[in-house]
Amino acid sequence: MAEPLFSIYQPFTARRLLRSIAANLVINTVIALIITAIGVGKGFTVTFIFSQCIGFSIFGANLAVLPFYRRLRRSGSQALLIVTAIIAGALVGTMLGALANGIDPLLFFRDRSDYFLQILIFALLFGFVISGMSIALALLSEEKVRRLELEKTAVEAELRLLQSQIEPHFLFNTLSNVLGLIDTDKDRARSMLESFTSFLRASLVASREKTVPLGQEMDTIRSYLDIFTVRMGTRLRYRIDIPDDIRQCRVPPLLLQPLVENAVKHGLEPSVGGGVISIIGERIPGRVRITVSDTGIGLHEKSAGTGVGLENVRKRLELLHGSAGTLVLEENEPTGVKVSIHIPYEANSGDHS
Repeated sequence: MAEPLFSIYQPFTARRLLRSIAANLVINTVIALIITAIGVGKGFTVTFIFSQCIGFSIFGANLAVLPFYRRLRRSGSQALLIVTAIIAGALVGTMLGALANGIDPLLFFRDRSDYFLQILIFALLFGFVISGMSIALALLSEEKVRRLELEKTAVEAELRLLQSQIEPHFLFNTLSNVLGLIDTDKDRARSMLESFTSFLRASLVASREKTVPLGQEMDTIRSYLDIFTVRMGTRLRYRIDIPDDIRQCRVPPLLLQPLVENAVKHGLEPSVGGGVISIIGERIPGRVRITVSDTGIGLHEKSAGTGVGLENVRKRLELLHGSAGTLVLEENEPTGVKVSIHIPYEANSGDHS
């Protein structure tokens, strides 16, 4: 009389089907034993047959509605479909159980209505209870898998972000610029090397932390932008405005670097006249908003590569803050792109990861 432990939330596979059939068989047998033990029914054999017929009928009904369930998007519609499947399975299973026990289903319903209703009530009771437990376990399993995937993605994203900051072409380009400036402009060469050293040191230190103060994150970003300022000259200008009241807000390390990198590489570098990058922070009720905007070529002309960094940032925000961490991408006026991040205000809560 049990709904099978067959998760309608998961893709259908032959192995899962066989496992569900085996679980069904065991659960239906246990239910038959329980009903017999409390003195209900016409003995274990008759109850066992009814239990198996009803249990597998509900199982079949769930399989039948599976394609329709996956097309539905509202939880209310999904719940109604499950309830309908359980009721239909219980009715059909009761009739099949009567046939298997040598009872004419029509006579069983007409002449032995009390016994029929007794069996049907138990079928629905166990069907709904076990179905509810199965769905709850399926949802918990699905949530666990989703969290593990997010954690894996976040770790991989952080590694890629750290590697991208010291990847060969970035390292070689920067050192090549330093070497090229040594003979022509020693002051600029020294400035670029100092910024590069500060950026690498800050990146490596921050990568060992779960969160860092926003002020520390801005120091890392400033060093990063100073490197490109030397390389691009007057084509790159930047402004960082982080009020003192949010400088201690804890943020994931290197969270903003992909946004700034996108603004430089995909917004300002392709633009003949360059442009300005602005990083503005502000405190709003219970949260902090950080906006990275540029006056570059604009969203519609940027390369598809910008999406990778944005997706990594989104996933890190979701992992650390759930629905409270958001990222909004939009066109900047009069030109360029603006990315806004909203995170809960948290201070003095950073731990070594």
